Amino acid sequence: MFDNKILLSEYFLYPLVLCSVIAIAIIIERFYSLRKSKIFPQDFIVNIEEAIKKGDIEKAKKICLAGGTPLALIYLTILENYKNSIDTIKLEVEESGRRAYLKLEKNLEGLSAITTVAPLLGLLGTVVGMIKALGAVSYEKGIGNPHLLALGISEALYSTALGLIIAVPSFLFYKYFISKAFNFSTLMEDMATRIISNIKPEG
Repeated sequence: MFDNKILLSEYFLYPLVLCSVIAIAIIIERFYSLRKSKIFPQDFIVNIEEAIKKGDIEKAKKICLAGGTPLALIYLTILENYKNSIDTIKLEVEESGRRAYLKLEKNLEGLSAITTVAPLLGLLGTVVGMIKALGAVSYEKGIGNPHLLALGISEALYSTALGLIIAVPSFLFYKYFISKAFNFSTLMEDMATRIISNIKPEG
């Protein structure tokens, strides 16, 4: 018969713990990166708006290049195309907006994958645990060793529980961050429209 403890820790417990560590790392990173003060730094916004009001487009471009935020990417696109038609500017802004949104969604695909992988690993542990539990019954020609049977069932239950414990919070945080990223992207669109109006008021 297999050694139950070795099978659980080496083949199911470690991958599940790894999933939890990765999920926690992504959640912490997204909490840090998706702060409003980081996406919409007030100093950056004030400096950009002042430069545009003064008509100093080159200075505004330099501010954007130094900004390093998704919003700076959108503003830079506007400034680089300000001599073009409104329709051209809007098309370029839509493209840069998609790139900016991808930055807001960074690492969230990994978190989404964990919400799927963790329960599957737990289910795999359940299947193997039940197979071992039933194998113990067959090997002993009946429930001759209830301790071995209990270990197999316990492995199955612990694997499933751990997989769900990892997956459920990961899914909730994933939905939270997706919602936050969408709200930020909507706000960036509104701010981009305002900047376009300031640069090309006749449009």
